[in-house]
Amino acid sequence: MLEDAKVQKFDLILAKEVSRFSRDTIDSLLYTRKLLEYDVCVYFLSDNIITASNDGELRLTIMSSMAQDEIRKLSERTKFGFKRAIEKGTVLGTNNIWGYQKQNGKLIIDDEEAKIVKIIFETYANTKIGLKKLALYLEQNGYLNHKNKPFHQNTLKRIIQNPKYKGFYTGNLSTVIDYRSKRRNFYPQNEWKIYKDYGKVPPIVSETLWQKANEKLLKRSKNSTSNCKYSSSYPLSGKIYCLQHNCSFVRKIKHYKNKKDEVCWVCKNYHDTGKKTCSCPIVYEKDIYSILAEKFNFYKIYEKLIVENLLKLYNEVSNVELHKTDKLKLQNELNKILLKKDRLLDFALDGLLSKEDLKQKEFIINNQIDDLKSKLNQLEVQNFNNKEKLESYILLELNSDNLDDYIDKLLNKIIIKDNMEIVLNV
Repeated sequence: MLEDAKVQKFDLILAKEVSRFSRDTIDSLLYTRKLLEYDVCVYFLSDNIITASNDGELRLTIMSSMAQDEIRKLSERTKFGFKRAIEKGTVLGTNNIWGYQKQNGKLIIDDEEAKIVKIIFETYANTKIGLKKLALYLEQNGYLNHKNKPFHQNTLKRIIQNPKYKGFYTGNLSTVIDYRSKRRNFYPQNEWKIYKDYGKVPPIVSETLWQKANEKLLKRSKNSTSNCKYSSSYPLSGKIYCLQHNCSFVRKIKHYKNKKDEVCWVCKNYHDTGKKTCSCPIVYEKDIYSILAEKFNFYKIYEKLIVENLLKLYNEVSNVELHKTDKLKLQNELNKILLKKDRLLDFALDGLLSKEDLKQKEFIINNQIDDLKSKLNQLEVQNFNNKEKLESYILLELNSDNLDDYIDKLLNKIIIKDNMEIVLNV
């Protein structure tokens, strides 16, 4: 609007009232003054204020202050309402939570989405895969997010960390501390209001499973590298390590006037400080690749052992048909129990079964259903893991085109010692 006013596309702006133009006194004055510089005035219909008049700015200041104060009061009333809602145990927040629908301050389980939440917890807690492979596993099995795209690992992490999935109410997570900028303060976890409330937050997974998944998440987080975090954009990213300064190397490109540019890796401490305190600050990528190609070719002496391991893995994968048979048996058993559950409802409707008996029998059947679904999921995960293991062993004949694949699958770390001594950890 300001850009259009600057080139004089219009000379008058009509606004219903001051609060529709801005609810901040400074903004109101700033923009109306800027518009007047471009010979554009603003007319506020309800307040009968014209900024081009002699008393227009004075009246605008008064009305803007009142509008701003109304926003302050509204913010305070909203915060008070949130506080009272938390005291009453009302579930706050949007309806955008996986596995639930929010109705009248309570959460209602969405069966379709709850199924995916259970798979996320069971797969993560009961296997060795991390969040990245969990996202891949979900995608391969057709489980996608609301936008019909693969789950991001950060989304999976938030799902696993959310206490609501074990039936716990959570409140007082954050508050707006500036009503003008909407700046929000997030409280530490020890200040959250959290307690078990199956009535308003029905659990999707058991407390034991939730705890197991979160313990694994915490353990993997502690074991991850805390010194520096680098993207894996390049095969050697995060794999070259300076023993002298206890840090990784960073990738740089050296430019020359009379020859081609060269890729090199520089000690991060040397790169950041610029001081020549490192005895091995720079290594050239072509030299590293030459050494790695030589070392990887050396591993041909273990060809027999590798073949034996491959045959063993092929035998594991050949058990897929057996897994299919087991899966079919479990699926048939599940179908029988589901049919039995439907018959229970018919008996209740016909008056052959009391409500108490129906609840008791449904509880037993639901536990059997959950157990069978868990076993089916474990079979799928086992097949997925076997496939991953097999793919990690299958490498093509080493050449310059696939050396990066060898680095990704076989190389753990390159340790650079004093006097350029290189130690490979594979």
